[in-house]
Order: sequence, then structure tokens, then C-alpha cells
Amino acid sequence: MPSYLYETHAHTAPASACSDTRGRDYIRRYMDFGYAGLFITDHFWHGNCGIDRSLPWTEFINRFCAGYEDALNEGIRLGFPVFFGWEETFEGDDYLIYGLDKAWLLAHPEVIRWTRKRQFEQVHADGGCVVQAHPFRQASYIRGIHLAPDLADAVEGFNAGNEDSWNVMGMRYARWTGLPVTAGSDNHHADRMCKENLAGVLLDRPLQSAADYVKAVRAREIQGVHLPCALAEWTEDVLPALPVYLHDREERPALIRAETLLREERR
Repeated sequence: MPSYLYETHAHTAPASACSDTRGRDYIRRYMDFGYAGLFITDHFWHGNCGIDRSLPWTEFINRFCAGYEDALNEGIRLGFPVFFGWEETFEGDDYLIYGLDKAWLLAHPEVIRWTRKRQFEQVHADGGCVVQAHPFRQASYIRGIHLAPDLADAVEGFNAGNEDSWNVMGMRYARWTGLPVTAGSDNHHADRMCKENLAGVLLDRPLQSAADYVKAVRAREIQGVHLPCALAEWTEDVLPALPVYLHDREERPALIRAETLLREERR
């Protein structure tokens, strides 16, 4: 059965303050590496967004979407599919949103006040999906690991921007949730791209729209994930240095022992 490889996690400048890449500069490189398409998922309001939040909402969204539109226009010119998404942040935990568009964002300025629960419910109601990104990422600005398996459609088990141990825990956790497992490169720099630092999702048919990807996620039709390297199985000596909180459907957090969660069988 043929496989189609898609990048599900990439950032552009200036929408993502941590990126130095115009959208157009990704296209030829992903084509050369055998990808069938690309999602631009820039950091949104509560994340590392590079757009001035004091701007009027319409202007903010226009600037936020400019990197995606730049990639889209180059993709159209070269015959390479480009799709829209974004990455929102709460307490250091990040969520990739797929299947909604610029018009949807323009119509929903209240999105900046949403909780994880509200985000999941409204994105679902409007035909999108939510994927928790790099769930075991650790950084100086993150005070705890927040996991919300009931408020996501899938888990990004492997993130090429992560350390190996974080991915080992991420893949183990993703399997524990029973949710579909995705992978992405978390690409910020087109000039540093090589096959050894890219990941993605494998599908058995090409995407015609972001809605097709939403369907594949929500219907559990992801064929597999592409990893740039072999990944070890989790062992009990691989644990986060941060406290871990497991959120329920009502977004109530419970402090848990990471090893207890990670050693359990799939839910």
C-alpha cells in the first residue's frame, strides 16, 4: 500500500518568534525530501507568538496568517499542498489545531480566553481536531508536565525538536492514551533541514484539504509515523524532572507519579 508523508508541525517568521524562515522557503526542501504536503502551525496567542498582541484583531490575524499564505502561494506555484493550523499554549502544554481556517479565527476573537476544555469542544463542534504536541517537553519556562488525554484527539508522540528521552516518554504516553499517535518535525529553520532531523505522519491516501487530515485523525486512519531515527523503548529510569499533572474531562488536574502512568498498559 502506498504511503504519503506529511509534515504536521512547522513554524514561520514572524508569526513564530522562534523561527527565522519565510513560509516559501520550506516548499522546495520538503519536496526534495519526499514529503507529500506540509502544515504550517505557528505559535498562537499564548505561545511564542511574534505578532504584536496590541493590534486590532483583524490585523493581528492577517499578520499571523502571512507565513502560511506565503508558503501556500509557493506551494501552489510548485504544485505542493500546504495546509493551515496553529499551536496554542496553556501552562507550558501545547496543542496543535487542524481543520479550521483564517476566517474561523477572524470570527472567534474570544479564542484567546478559552480553556483547554473550551478549545477542544469548540474545535470539535466546528469540524477540527486537537493534537497535544510534545507532551513531555521540558524547558526553563515550564513548571510542570500537563497531560490532557480527554481533551485531545491524538498525541504527538514523536517531535523531532525534542530530546530523545522526551520522545521515549511521549511515545509511551501516546500509546497509553489509546489515542492516535502523530509525529512532526517542529521545524523552525529551513536552512537546517536534512533527512536526519525530520519526522511526519504517514497516510494511505493524499490529502485534498485539512479536513481530510481531521478525518484521518478522528477516524483513527493514520497509517503510521515516520521517525528520523530508531527510538528506544521506555524504561523506568527515563522520567521527567518536572511534576506531572493529569487533567480529566473537566480540566481538573491531579498530581501523579510519572512512572505509575508510564508503566501502565494502554487505557
